[in-house]
Amino acid sequence: MGKEFKINQEQLSQLNQLIQNLSAEQLVWVNGYLSGIINGKPNAVDVPVISSQKSSESITILFGTHSGHSKEIAMDLHDKILALGFDAKIQGLDFYQKNDLKKEKYLFLIVSTHGEGEAPIQAEELYEYVHGTRAPKLPDTKYAVLALGDKTYKNYCQTGIDFDQTFSKLGAKAIIPVQTSDVAYEEVAEQWIEKVIGELKNLVPELTASTLSASTAITKKKFNRSNPYYAEVLEKVRITTSDSEKEIYHVEISLEDSGIEYKAGDSIGILPNNPIDLVDLLIDKLEDDPERIVTLGEKEISLFRALQNKLELTVLNREVLEKYKAITQNKDLELLLNNEDELEAYLYGADAYDLLEDYPGEITSDQFISILRVLYARLYSISSGPSSNPEEVHITIASVRYNRKKRDRNGACSSYITDEINAGDHLPIYIDKNESFRLPDDESKPLIMVGAGTGVAPYRSFLQEREQNSAKGKNWLFFGNQRLKKDFLYQLEWQRFLKKGTLQKLDVAFSRDQEEKTYVQHRLKENGKEVFQWLENGAHFYICGDKKHMAKDVQTSLLEIIQNEGGITPEKAEEYLKNLKREKRFLLDVY
Repeated sequence: MGKEFKINQEQLSQLNQLIQNLSAEQLVWVNGYLSGIINGKPNAVDVPVISSQKSSESITILFGTHSGHSKEIAMDLHDKILALGFDAKIQGLDFYQKNDLKKEKYLFLIVSTHGEGEAPIQAEELYEYVHGTRAPKLPDTKYAVLALGDKTYKNYCQTGIDFDQTFSKLGAKAIIPVQTSDVAYEEVAEQWIEKVIGELKNLVPELTASTLSASTAITKKKFNRSNPYYAEVLEKVRITTSDSEKEIYHVEISLEDSGIEYKAGDSIGILPNNPIDLVDLLIDKLEDDPERIVTLGEKEISLFRALQNKLELTVLNREVLEKYKAITQNKDLELLLNNEDELEAYLYGADAYDLLEDYPGEITSDQFISILRVLYARLYSISSGPSSNPEEVHITIASVRYNRKKRDRNGACSSYITDEINAGDHLPIYIDKNESFRLPDDESKPLIMVGAGTGVAPYRSFLQEREQNSAKGKNWLFFGNQRLKKDFLYQLEWQRFLKKGTLQKLDVAFSRDQEEKTYVQHRLKENGKEVFQWLENGAHFYICGDKKHMAKDVQTSLLEIIQNEGGITPEKAEEYLKNLKREKRFLLDVY
């Protein structure tokens, strides 16, 4: 038996007497104050003056998210607005009552864009409503929109841009212009929040004169892309055979004393370094001095370090090509940009050196680095259960290597880890929360998990967590890779889960062990009747892995199963799947 930490009745009475007269903001501060004492840093806590004044302005913060980033930003904004002395409510778009829209005085929306310009599931209903004929006029509403997206996709930040334009058409007034952000969103989000706070301060300046932010209290340090935690690598083991065509590693990383927490379904972000041979090629091509000091933003750094550590070299996108064309006026590049199919084919595997080689033109080193994106973190699905690994995080990494135009290419992060990082070394990391890929709250619900290659990683986390919690729900894993004897990732662990009863069913597809290739979607269809029964019994269906091929094929097969086993039309099958998404029982972690 462990120690009893309960307080006595007299202490409880005193505590209740204290807190019953505290405001919400004061309770937030007390929580931080106690955290400071627990962490042995009570002197680091400044006592804020919480203003007794309150603004009567109505403020609503809405978020629409696929991964959870929008929610995280919304919560940061909410904390800062409360600290100013305003009342504000925060809500996910899927719980927002659309009829309340016409009542809003101040509306702040943070929303991501999913896929090729689609609204995330959470935002679909309000998106359709404001674009429909029943949308209300909003002459009394002031608003601001932060749009999250990925410049790899053509319709970058389209959902947020659409909301902004539609709010404006309905008569609402933007207090600041719509802000768009690429995958490295943290700094942009912070700037957007500060602009919003600045506008609110102008509304009731006397409120803020006596109000100090409750965020001065001690809280857990926040690690992110711009402020990573340097974690020690505990172990790195190759889990495919040496003669396998796939080079896949299991990596274990220490979180000891970091205060970092994660949940099953989250990812880990790792800040990579560009391959040195690629950096050298670029500098030679640009005919420049690697030690020459250049300016990036407000910082000065050597050209070599800028290219190795700060700028994206291994991946190109449309925006980079458009900026390059504007400088070089290369006619062939203009033709490429006007042909979507050829552009997509070129971007798949081309790097910054290819751009200089394939579309030559007059451009200086400074001009070239000015058009490149910031080197973004690579995300890897976490493959460990947090309950059974409280001070560790595990990931499963496939080393990216290929040859294009007689030049060997390496992934910026995967090859860096597999070639240069060993036990005892440190990696800059942070946790990337993924609210859209979670275990169900009801542990009795069944799971159907479909993954190929390293897409199986989060399911190791799921099963470890369910085992640790003695969850009663049944679990069914579909796993695919190339060859049974070379590429059966975590084979012994799946067998242990089967023997113990944590995993009820395991169906595998090894595509190259026979003449006719077999994939996970084929195994899914072979078990169509039982898959549909599991769905009818409340199963949650997960897909993790390649977005363009595997995930798309699995979803197509699932629709066929729903249609055939349910005896319904293709349209009804689509509606069935849409309902699964609304109920958060169809979940994707794709890339």
